[in-house]
Amino acid sequence: MRYMLVGVLLSVLVRLGVVTVADSNSGRTAVVDRLGSDYAVLLLAESGETTDQRVVDPNVLPEAGRHEGAVLYLDDDGYRYSEAATIRRECRHSRRFDALAGRLS
Repeated sequence: MRYMLVGVLLSVLVRLGVVTVADSNSGRTAVVDRLGSDYAVLLLAESGETTDQRVVDPNVLPEAGRHEGAVLYLDDDGYRYSEAATIRRECRHSRRFDALAGRLS
C-alpha cells in the first residue's frame, strides 16, 4: 500500500514538472538481485527482458544503488542509480503480490 501511494505521488510530481524521471539512453538496465559484502549480483535487461547476469564488486555501484531491487542504468561512465525507476519497479511488484494474495483468499 505504501509503495502504491509513493508511486501515485511520484507520477503527480512528474506531471507537474516538479520531478523529472531520468531514462536510459541505451535501454540497458540492471537490477541489484543480491548483495553481499564483497559482491553484487546484477540482472541485466534490455527492453524489459532479462538478458544476462553479472557479478561485480559493490564498490563500482553508486552508493544510493547498493541495495537489493535498485534499478541502475548502464552508460559509458558505468552504473547510474534511478530512484524513480526503483520506486516504479517496487510498485509493480507490490501490485502483483497483492493481486496474487487476493486470489488465495
